[in-house]
Formats: sequence, C-alpha cells, structure tokens
Amino acid sequence: MKKNIYLTAVAIIILSSCTNDLNVEPLDTTVSTASTVYSDVTGYEKALFKIYSVWALSGQDGAGSSDISDLDAGNTVLFRSWFTLQEQCTDEMKNSWSDPWCLDVNGITWGTTKNEPVEGVYQRCMYIVALVNEYLRNIPHAPKEVDKNGSAAEARFCRALAYYTLMDMFGIPPFITEDNYSINPGQLSRADLFAWLEGELQEIRTSLPAGGQGEYGRANQAAIDALLARMYLNAQVYTGVERYSDCIEACNRIMTGSYQLAEDYAELFMADNGQNTRARREIIFPICFDGEVTQSYGMAAVILGSRGSGEFAEVPAGISGGWDGYRGTPELVRLFDFINNDSPQANRILDRRGIFFDKNRSIGITTSVTGTFTTEGWAVYKYTNMRSDGQPGSNTTFPDTDFPMFRLGDVYLMYAEAVARGGQGGNLKTAVDCINALRKRAYGDDSHQITEAWLYENNYRNILDERGRELYWEGVRRTDLIRFGLFTSSDYLWTFKGGVLSGIGVDTRYNVFPIPSTDMSVNVNLIQNVGY
Repeated sequence: MKKNIYLTAVAIIILSSCTNDLNVEPLDTTVSTASTVYSDVTGYEKALFKIYSVWALSGQDGAGSSDISDLDAGNTVLFRSWFTLQEQCTDEMKNSWSDPWCLDVNGITWGTTKNEPVEGVYQRCMYIVALVNEYLRNIPHAPKEVDKNGSAAEARFCRALAYYTLMDMFGIPPFITEDNYSINPGQLSRADLFAWLEGELQEIRTSLPAGGQGEYGRANQAAIDALLARMYLNAQVYTGVERYSDCIEACNRIMTGSYQLAEDYAELFMADNGQNTRARREIIFPICFDGEVTQSYGMAAVILGSRGSGEFAEVPAGISGGWDGYRGTPELVRLFDFINNDSPQANRILDRRGIFFDKNRSIGITTSVTGTFTTEGWAVYKYTNMRSDGQPGSNTTFPDTDFPMFRLGDVYLMYAEAVARGGQGGNLKTAVDCINALRKRAYGDDSHQITEAWLYENNYRNILDERGRELYWEGVRRTDLIRFGLFTSSDYLWTFKGGVLSGIGVDTRYNVFPIPSTDMSVNVNLIQNVGY
C-alpha cells in the first residue's frame, strides 16, 4: 500500500475556506474538476487517495509543485510545517536558519504577520477539509462498486485529523462541513469543536476495518482510538474538563488488539519501516513517504535538515547534501543516561533511544541559536533513509521513511499517564508494565524498571521526561508541554525560550497560534485568538 496510496491521487479543484471566489475554474485543461473526477470507480479511489496525500505532498506534480498557489512547495508541506511548529518551539529542537519565521518559532515570539509553517498547517488542513467536504457531497452518487460507507468513513477520519490539528494549534478554526457550506464560515468554540470531533470519530469507527486490518497507511479502528486517546488526554486543555477515563478506554481497545512493540526502537524510523514487519507491527497510522513516487520536502526536510553538510563521511550512504538546520537542544540530550555522565558522548548513551551525532559539537547552545549548527547542539539521527538491512533507501534525496503519526509506544505512555492522573478503567500495575516494556526495549534489560511511586513524582514530571525519551521529534512535544502547564510558564526554561538564549517565560497567548491574517482579511466572520 505504501507504494501506491499517494501515487494514484489526482488534482481536483476544490475551494478551501481561504478562497474568496466561488467561480474559480482551472485554466489548465489537464487538471480535473470535481464533475469529471467523480464519474467512475477509479475517480472515487483517486480522490480518496488525494485526501490522504496532503500530509505528505505539497502538490500534484512533484516536490516543486503546490496545491495552494501562495504557499512555498518546500517549506509548507503539511507534515513539515506541523513538525516544525510542534517541535522547534519546544525544549527538543532548535533550527539554525536565519529566516524571520525560523527565529520566531525558535523563540515562541511569533505574531500575526505571515509565517510560513503557520500558513502551511492552517491552509493545508483547511484544504483537506475542503477536499473531504466535496468528496462527501459526491459519495452518495458513487457507482455501486464503491464501498460508500467505508470510503466516506476514511475521508471523515482524514477531516477529523485535520480538524484535530487545527483545534490543537489554532483553537477556533473556521468550521465547515458538507452540510453547512459558506464562503465565510464561522467558528465553533474549542469545546464545541472537541465535542463534534468526538461524535464524528465515534460515528465512523465501526465503518472502518478493525485495528491491524485493512491496508497499511489507511485509517482503521485503531487509528480512530489513537486519535480519541490523544484528544481525551488533552481534554482539560481543550475543554476545561478532564477525560482520563475515556483516554484509558480508547487505549485499552488498542492494547488488547494485534499491535506489538517493535523489537528494535531504531527500526521504527528507518527507510523500510512500512515493510519491515518488526517495525510495522507497532505503527498504527503512518504518513507514507516513498523516495520514487511520493517526492516532497516533508520527511526529506527532517532527515536532511538534521544533518550538517560536512558530516557525510561519518554517515552511511543513502542521504545527499545536508542542510545544517535542525539540532537537538541540551535539554533533550540530558534526558538520557550516559555511561559516564561527567563526560557525555553520543556513543556512550545507555538508552538506545538516544540516537545522536556529536563529533566536534558541544551539547550546549551557548553563543547563538542561529548559524551554529555544526559546533553547538548535537545532531539528531533518529530518522534515517537507511533500511534495517543496512542498505540505503531508493532515492538519496527523497526518503522512503514513513512517519508514525500514531504508534503503540505512545499509546502505552498515554495509558500510564491517564491512570496516574486518576482515570478509571485501568490499573497501576498495567501502567507500570507499559513504562517498563518501553524501558526494557530501550536499555536491553530490566535494570531501569520503575515502580508505582515513579508515576507520581514531581507532579508527573517523570512521565513527561519519559515521553521525551520515547517520542522526541515525533510531533507531540508542544502539546505535551502545554498539557503539563510548562510551554509558556517561567517554571521551566530551555534554550532560547522567549527569544532569550538562557530562556524566559512567555505570554499564555502562545499556547495557540494566531488565525493567519490571510484568512482574517477575507472572512468577516472570524474572531482572532485572544492576545493577537
């Protein structure tokens, strides 16, 4: 499935909420309109795959194309923009580039002026919403050979994931479905959007294959449960009401299914993670990449951006160039145990999850967050375009490496945290067992096992630190820090927080991003987030 889920996608002209012209028609006769796409079975299949593809691909015609005319094809791939906003403003990652948006994201100092990753997430998520709305308007008229319920459920999952992303990052995005089309859609409160998402996911769940069933890269019931679990774990932030018991229930459904932890942590992030059954059995829902047929600067940016241009003599084949961009913060590196903590070296990390490159580098970023990639801050080599058999991926620029949007390791950690925070329907022994299973994989033995008391220490901070070790650079850190009340607070400082090298607290408005001015200027029904 990985090889073709996005390959057969087609271009459809659909209007997003950001487009203020109802009469747009394609000038290029090779571009299909909805009326021609939704004319046969193949058209419906391609249209569904197009919806899935938006996370990985910037446009229809390769890495240099963009479905949205005012968005850069490279910088604003949805996955790349989302990854940037979820990681670069946190205690896990900094970027050495001098772009104005880059400095703003590094320091949590953004405003309402145009910011490329903010635009990328917002506009491309709304583009998914628009594609799905059009798909759902047409699916009742599909030929009888089309599985209408199943296909509609997959599309609705994709829309729900897009709306969850918008709710998490923007709080109150425009809300529009196939039933309430408007050129100037209004907004729901964050709590109301949460309730709509919950109902939507519950309604479509049984129309999808069971967890572990269906084609890799497509939604199933476990993907629904993983998204629900993430919503419930953060419900206090989104709605003001905790939902830890519901989080446990969703996690239980996954944990009693067919998914298993991968034997080797590193294999989860290699070029064959979608084919290697040892890794694939842990991945619940991936964003699929393929170096030959789904070329974009999405996963390519994560892998190339985290490597220095002069470091490739130290690295196996399978990657080209090096962008001198992303690197780990000292706060990230120091989450890990070393054989000799007085003299930390990347090859002396006891925890196998710490996959770094440190030659000629300091752990600390002490002079500048910009332009110091090759001397300050360790490189993160967690993601690679190398296969588990030691061979390179199919293309040296565009990786084959899939991104595990949801995986069992995260489910274990969500379950443990929800139990520790008082959720019902689980038990402490299972919570401890979940953490210990991850730590046994990490250390190779039982020497770093935890007890029940560990879960509660320092206001659950051990759990947050364990999430950092297990899930660093997997796009959850910003959300985690907000849930723990630490993202904007002066109670926890990290490198360049607030735009200051030693770190300072920032205004709570930064717990969400501003609604982009590009949409505020054309939609009179939108209200900006407080403080912007």
